[in-house]
Amino acid sequence: MADPSDTGEGGRRARSSGRADRTAVVERLYGDIPFHRRHDLEVLSVTPDRARVKLPFDPGLVGNPDLGVLHGGVVSALVDLAGAAVFVGGREAYTPTIDLRVNYLEAAGREPLYATATVDRRGADIGVASVEVESGDAVCATGTGVYKLTDD
Repeated sequence: MADPSDTGEGGRRARSSGRADRTAVVERLYGDIPFHRRHDLEVLSVTPDRARVKLPFDPGLVGNPDLGVLHGGVVSALVDLAGAAVFVGGREAYTPTIDLRVNYLEAAGREPLYATATVDRRGADIGVASVEVESGDAVCATGTGVYKLTDD
């Protein structure tokens, strides 16, 4: 499905087009976010249909010191930013989150987290992405993000 945010309007700058690799666009935008810089978030790949990001393990993100596992809020944030990335790349602008659902399947351990988002639906105003988060060899969480795609 074509990305409706790919076409410029009026005085707006032109957006990315077609099936282009959008990794550089998302790296640039996400690089401006202090949370992403502080935690060494790495944008691995972004296309119009899929995004993949990596969050290295950091002991400062542990939510249960007895088990040494990451805080659920960190996992939730990763679901959100991976889900938004597929839309951010096409818009070349941030996308506000409308709704975020996260299913915690098991604890995220001391491995880097990898989140992969795929587009479920892209409308004129709303985009929906499904996200899977891996910790080591296991899927530790899944989620769905809903994002606003217009500037209105």
